[in-house]
Amino acid sequence: ELFPWGSLQLGIAEEGEPCFEIPEGAPDHGKAIYAYYYWLFPNLMLNFYPWGLSLNVVQPLSHDKTLVRFRTYRFRGRPFDRELNVLEKTEMEDEAVVEAVQMGVQSRFYKAGRYSVKQEQAVHHFHRLLSQQLSM
Repeated sequence: ELFPWGSLQLGIAEEGEPCFEIPEGAPDHGKAIYAYYYWLFPNLMLNFYPWGLSLNVVQPLSHDKTLVRFRTYRFRGRPFDRELNVLEKTEMEDEAVVEAVQMGVQSRFYKAGRYSVKQEQAVHHFHRLLSQQLSM
């Protein structure tokens, strides 16, 4: 889902994973939601899980280097240990994917193409916002 200055993606829980207890009448009631992934332009990600929040700030260091700072906050009274291990594993997997994609993009064989309508809406939205801000 796109917003004027950001986007939201839902993470659906697999069987046995914790999920939000969504009240009746709420738009997502009846869905097994593991996470709400909010991105706010230009560089803030708020990832809400049943146990708490993972706040990620993306900091460009140069044209080809980026640092992502992670901060984790636990909701009082919510179980945490198992989910934290999954979070760290997921963050490292995401980092490996980003690095692999960037290596591919830098390859002499890479040819830029169109955005995937279904898979890259948020990326396209980010690029439009970035272009808009750079042209001011």
